[in-house]
Amino acid sequence: MITFTAEGRLDKDTAVININDNEFKIGLMGSDNPTPEEFLLGAALSCMMLTVYYVSKELNVKIEGVEGYIEGTLDPKGFQGEPGVPPGLLQVKYELTVLSNDERIEEVMKLSLRRCPLKDTLVRSVNVEVSWKIRKV
Repeated sequence: MITFTAEGRLDKDTAVININDNEFKIGLMGSDNPTPEEFLLGAALSCMMLTVYYVSKELNVKIEGVEGYIEGTLDPKGFQGEPGVPPGLLQVKYELTVLSNDERIEEVMKLSLRRCPLKDTLVRSVNVEVSWKIRKV
């Protein structure tokens, strides 16, 4: 098992997240910073592209590159508290172009779809635990 971690703090309307000594600023829609949803989509797209790279190396299939686009649809009414409207993404669509002349590239793509950790996380029910602490200031 591998455990991944991130730490963060709120600085007014910006979440400052630290991952492996890299600091990322995440904001609300309309701010100068990417939103949490955009970070999630960027992570999901990069995970799929890196999975293609990994599987192609594993199978010794030559690729020249991978290009991708991802979009997610969200109804802001859910975040604003409207009953019956989920607050999260309702749909995610990937578009990937794999640059390869190898005849086995279809196998790489099929295995990548099955093995991509973040795509799996998006489609599978995941156990999420949240614990709250209140510190008086």
